Amino acid sequence: MMNTCPDPVPWRFMPKVLTLVAVLVALVLMVMTLQGRKSEQETMARILMAQGESLIKAAEAGRRMGHMNRGAHAFRVAGLMDEMMDQGALLFWAIINTEGQVEAMSESQLSKSIDLQMLTSLEASPDIAWALAPSDAEQIFLVYRTSRPPQHPMHRHGPMRAMRPEAPVTLVVGLDASVYVHATHKDILALAMASGLGLTLIFAGWASIFWRRKVAALEQEIRKQEHLAALGTLAAGVAHEIRNPLSSIKGFATYFLEKFDPNSKDRELAQVMIGETERLNRVVSDLLALTHPSDLHREKRSIKELAVHALQLVAADCQSQKITIDHSGLKDVMVSMDFDRLLQGLLNILLNAVQAMPQGGALELSTTLHKESVSLHIRDRGLGMTPEDVAHIFDPYFTTKSQGTGLGLPIVRRIVEAHGGQIVVQSIINTGTQVTITLPLKE
Repeated sequence: MMNTCPDPVPWRFMPKVLTLVAVLVALVLMVMTLQGRKSEQETMARILMAQGESLIKAAEAGRRMGHMNRGAHAFRVAGLMDEMMDQGALLFWAIINTEGQVEAMSESQLSKSIDLQMLTSLEASPDIAWALAPSDAEQIFLVYRTSRPPQHPMHRHGPMRAMRPEAPVTLVVGLDASVYVHATHKDILALAMASGLGLTLIFAGWASIFWRRKVAALEQEIRKQEHLAALGTLAAGVAHEIRNPLSSIKGFATYFLEKFDPNSKDRELAQVMIGETERLNRVVSDLLALTHPSDLHREKRSIKELAVHALQLVAADCQSQKITIDHSGLKDVMVSMDFDRLLQGLLNILLNAVQAMPQGGALELSTTLHKESVSLHIRDRGLGMTPEDVAHIFDPYFTTKSQGTGLGLPIVRRIVEAHGGQIVVQSIINTGTQVTITLPLKE
């Protein structure tokens, strides 16, 4: 005998597990992409900041050289900045005082398109800082720092002591931001690609799960049909071999029934023999119905029409046992069904409910409409069943009744499942039983 190890992950958990794995893989890809792109973006910013800081240091050196001549230092710095612009080192420059006013600024066409309000709102910072400034033509990478030129030693002595030291200013230089912006755009593109890949993985995982379950369901249905076909062939052969002698036995019993005196014991035994042969014949018929593959003849019919028709067939039994019927909760919902087969199954359930209320009670039928299905509820106020019995009611030949064959509910489930539906039984001892048949709205 071969020993098979159970699957480490039950199949019912596989959709959740695969989805979780796909999401985690997608998140890892996105995080790795973002980290890589963010590192490149930060590198571009550092390079531009270093370039801008070098230009600012050169401007500060120019200010230090001209701080003795307070009227000439702005001209010296402006000349130095314009020279660097001519050499292509920067695109824009500006000097902003502590009052938020622009003391000096480059006179290029690009400078005129820069938002001065944004420029003057830059916070004073003794450390090098940066910002992106939009313009009509392109974005500019601004590097700025607030500096105060060193005070001359002579400012502490003699007449120069009374002179007010020069106020700090913010030096701003503008560099070509295309490299940084390109890195940012690459970040967005990389994020979009990572997100797309993640969504593709999730979709592929779900598609794989869906088709795997679809294939598994088809394989199970094929195995079930093959098994039923084999049982059907066997049952058909057995039924043929059994029914022939049963017919003979019933014929002889009927013959002797007519020969015996109406009040004799022999006539009573002949009647019992006829009844038992008929019961065996019903068992054979039920066995054939259970094992024969379902061949449905579907048509659009109302679930309410089906239930009301079945209730009419058991109305006399309900009246004799003082059972009240309530079908006010039924809704007129159209379902693709084999009316006769479903009627057979529903009638079996109703007869079970009637037999569960020998002292009278109540029988309620109602429907619940779902998005893609409809549920028919059959509830009785009868004896109920234990949880142990409920667990086995669909097993062939299991019955809680002395006269039952144990094939009724298995046949009902066979009919319901052939319609693509399901049947659920809930029961509480001494309270009652509810049977719910759920059928798809579409075939």
